[in-house]
Parts: sequence; C-alpha cells; structure tokens
Amino acid sequence: MALLDRSASPGEITGAERALEVTLGSLGGFELRPTRLFVWKGPEREGSERLVPLADRPVGLEHPRRESTVHVGSVAVRSRGNPLLTIALAGAIAFRRWADGEPGGPPQKPA
Repeated sequence: MALLDRSASPGEITGAERALEVTLGSLGGFELRPTRLFVWKGPEREGSERLVPLADRPVGLEHPRRESTVHVGSVAVRSRGNPLLTIALAGAIAFRRWADGEPGGPPQKPA
C-alpha cells in the first residue's frame, strides 16, 4: 500500500448531510456534520460512539455531494462534500446555538 491513497465515489450522493470523518487507526476518531459531532474511541465505532448535537435536524439533504477518502498510514479521512465548508457550517451553527443561550452556551444575565 502506498503512503498516500486517495479514492472517490463514482457518483454523487443525495439525501445525506455533508460530513468530515477522521479515523486515527485503533485510537478512535470523529465525524463532524453541520448539525452533530460523533466521537468514539477504539477501533470499532459501533457501540462506543458518543453524540454531541449542534442543531435539531440535519440540513442540506437535497444537495448532491461527492464522497472521497484519503488514507495516510493508519489515518483515514473521509469527506462528503467540501470539508472546509463542513467545518465552517458546523462552527456557525454551534456559535449560533452558543449565542442564543442554549445549553452549553454563555451564562444568561438576570432579567
């Protein structure tokens, strides 16, 4: 196997939220979507993953996206859609939730 291995889906995927998944071999990994963050430890994701919600429901399901995977040694990075846009959208949604004073947001001033 080469040090760097890239692959892409042959077609576009519709009905799935954009995502960025990073797996660090047997240590675990995370998957960031604009509306949620999944985190897990160990080689198996099933059964050990935790969910951090950033919004109530998925967004942008109607837009087609390409999926690609890059392997560098034991690290795998899979993305559905543009990874930089995924990070920016998740940050904007999390910031809006924080600014609106939802759980985990800034302390509220008494009225």
